[in-house]
Amino acid sequence: MRRIAARGLHIMATVLAAVVLLGGQAVPAAAVTTVPGDAAGTATTRESVRAMTWNICGEAGGRIATDDGYCPYRNVPGKKIEGIARLVQERDLNVVMLQEVCSASHLVPLEAKLEADDPGSDWTFALAGGTRPGDTYQPEQPGVELIDTQGSKCRGSLSGTLGVAIGVKGRITWKTETDFTTPLGLSMGRGGVLCVEVAGWENHLCTTHVSNFGADVPERLTQAQADQYYADQIATVTDVVGTFPSVVLGGDFNTRLQDRLQPLYSLMPECDQRAYGTGDTSDEPTKLTLGGVTQDANGGILSYSGYTTVKIDYLFATGGFTGCDSRTDFADQADYRVSVQPTCTKTTPVSVPDPCRPDPTGYSDHTPLYGHTQGGGKPAWRLDGSPDGFDGTLTGGATWAPGEHGGALALDGSTGAATAAGPAVDTTRSFTVSAWAKANPGAGTSVVLSQDGTTISGMMLFYNQGDSSWRFALPKADSATWNVDQAIAPGATAGRWTHLTGVYDATSGAVSLYVDGVKKATAVHADADRWAATGPFVVGRDKVKGAHNAWFNGSVQRVAAFGYPLRDDQIASYAGRLTAPTGRSTQLREVPGEPLSQGCHQNVDPFGADYGTSSTLTPTLTATVTHPDPSKEVWAEFSIWDNTDPTQPQPITMGAAGSASTKVRGQGTVSVPVPRLLPGHTYGWRVRTTDGTTTSPISTNCHFRAPAA
Repeated sequence: MRRIAARGLHIMATVLAAVVLLGGQAVPAAAVTTVPGDAAGTATTRESVRAMTWNICGEAGGRIATDDGYCPYRNVPGKKIEGIARLVQERDLNVVMLQEVCSASHLVPLEAKLEADDPGSDWTFALAGGTRPGDTYQPEQPGVELIDTQGSKCRGSLSGTLGVAIGVKGRITWKTETDFTTPLGLSMGRGGVLCVEVAGWENHLCTTHVSNFGADVPERLTQAQADQYYADQIATVTDVVGTFPSVVLGGDFNTRLQDRLQPLYSLMPECDQRAYGTGDTSDEPTKLTLGGVTQDANGGILSYSGYTTVKIDYLFATGGFTGCDSRTDFADQADYRVSVQPTCTKTTPVSVPDPCRPDPTGYSDHTPLYGHTQGGGKPAWRLDGSPDGFDGTLTGGATWAPGEHGGALALDGSTGAATAAGPAVDTTRSFTVSAWAKANPGAGTSVVLSQDGTTISGMMLFYNQGDSSWRFALPKADSATWNVDQAIAPGATAGRWTHLTGVYDATSGAVSLYVDGVKKATAVHADADRWAATGPFVVGRDKVKGAHNAWFNGSVQRVAAFGYPLRDDQIASYAGRLTAPTGRSTQLREVPGEPLSQGCHQNVDPFGADYGTSSTLTPTLTATVTHPDPSKEVWAEFSIWDNTDPTQPQPITMGAAGSASTKVRGQGTVSVPVPRLLPGHTYGWRVRTTDGTTTSPISTNCHFRAPAA
C-alpha cells in the first residue's frame, strides 16, 4: 500500500474551508461564546458532481486492428484530448476520471485545452501510476509537475507515467493512492485506487482500474485464484471509498457481472441502473469489440460480424444521480476490412506508425460514461440583501428589505424583478424550483418565479388572487394561448410567509406543488407537451403573449432551482426540518511530504498518516449553519477529542461551556476556538447545529493532526 502527498500541476496552498450544516442542535444559552459569525460566509457547498469516467486506452499496444491491445489513435494524443474536451464542453462536466492515461502526453495538454475552452476556469489533475505485466515501479519522471506518483513509463512516442487520473474544475487539495496487491507477470498489470479532495466540495472523488485475470486460466492460474484476485481488488476499493462520507467513484472494472462488484452496489447507487427520461435506457454498453473476425495470414480482416458490446465501466455515488449516459458514438466502430482499408495489415512498413484508420470520433474502444449527482440549487439566491450567491440583476421596483423575515427582496407588483443571465432549468427534463414567498394583502395574481420562453414562460410558480391559491404551472406550448398543466393548492394566505416547491418529474410526467414542505396538489404534463423554455430565469414576474406579466406584489427569499426532482423528504427538510451537518473542515497548513487535506476523513488512525496538519496548536473549528426558516437564529455546537491518547481530557465537550458558536440569523459561518492541543497528537471532532428548540443528528467524525511543538 502506498499513499503519497499531493503536489500537483498546481501546487496547493493552505486549505481554508468551512462546514455546510443543514441542521441544528440545542445548547444552553450560557454556552454561547463570543466568536463572531459571518452572515455572508459561503463555506463548503454540496457541489453537483458532473463526472465522466473513460478508459481512453491512451497507451495500449497493438499496431493493427487484429493485434492484442489495439486501440484507435494510440499515437495521436491530441485526438484523445479532443474527445475528452468535447464531452466536457457538451455536458458541462466538472470532473474527468481517466484510465490508461499518460501524464505528460495527455494530462498536461488536456489541462491547457480545458482552460482555453473555458477562459477563467482552473483545472487541476492528480495521477496514480499503474504497472504493466512484468514491469516494476519506476521513479517519478523528473521535471513533470504532476502529483507525485510511480509506475510504468509510457512507451514509444508517448511520454510520462502510465496510470489513472482525476481532473477537476477546481482545486485538488489532497490525494491518496492505494495499490492493489495482485501479482505482476500475468495478463494484466497492477493498478490501484486514486482518491482526491477538492477545496469547497463535500464529495470526495475516486477512480480505479481493476484487472480481470480470466485470460490466465488455466495456464497460470486456477479459476479460484483468478476470482480471488478480483475479489481482493474490489475489497480494496470498498475499503478506500468507505472512509469518505460522500464519494463519487468511477472506473474500468473489467467485468460485466455486477454481482462481482458487491458490496459496492449495496453501498451506493450506480448511475446507469435506471432510465432518466424518454428514450434513455439502463445498463448501456461501455466497451465495443470486433466480433466474428476472419483474417488473412498478415492479420488483415477479411470479414467480421459486427461490434459486440458490454458494460464494464461503472460510476457510483453515495448521493445518487440525476442523469447518466454512455456515449457510444465516442467509441470506435470503424470498418477495418482490408477491402476497405488495404493498409490495415502487417505488410504495411513499420515506418507507418498508424496503418489503420479509426472512426474520426472513435476515440477509444471504451465509451465515456458520465453522470450528474444531486447537488445544491443553482441558482441558490438568498435574496436577503447580502451579495452571497446572488448573480442576477435587480430591475425596477425591487429593493432589499434586510429587516423582514431575516432579510428579503421586496417587489412592488409593477416593475420589480430579479433576473438571471440565462435559464436555470431544462423544462424538457426533470427539475425543481423553490422559494419562500409572501404576497402582500390585496395583491393581484403574482408570479414568484418563472423561466421565459419566446411567447410564454416555460414554467411559473405563482399566487392566484381569484381563488387564493398557490399554483405551479407548465404551459403545453410556447404560444399565445393559455393552455397549461397546473397543480393548484387552495388556501393561500396573503401576508403570510410560505415555503413553496414545484417539482416536475419528466419520467412520470408528474407536476407537484408543495406548501410548507407538504405535497398539496398534483397534475400531469405529458411527453408530447414538453418544450424548452430557453430564456432567463426570473423572480417576480412571468411572460404571457410575449409581454411581461403578473408582477409579484410582496416579498421573496431563498430562491433555488435544481436540475432534478427533489424527493418528499428533501422538500420537507428544505421547508422546515433541521438535517445532519455536512462538509466539515478546519484550517490546515501544508507540510512537505504530508497530505494536504480539509481535515475530514472517517478512518481512525492514531498516527494520522492520512490526516492534514492544523496550522496551529490552537486551531479554530468553523462551520456554516443554515436554518430552513430564514427568520430564525441558528448556531453550531462542537466536540473535539484526542485520538492518540483517549485518556486526555476533552478540549471541547458538546453541550458544555465553550462548545457553541455565536448565533446568526438564517444562515452564516460560525466558529469556536480550540484550547491548546498536545503537539503531534491526532484529534477527532464533530459538530451539530441548533436553533434552541430543534436539533439535528450529530455529524460524522473528522480528524486532523496537531503540529509538532
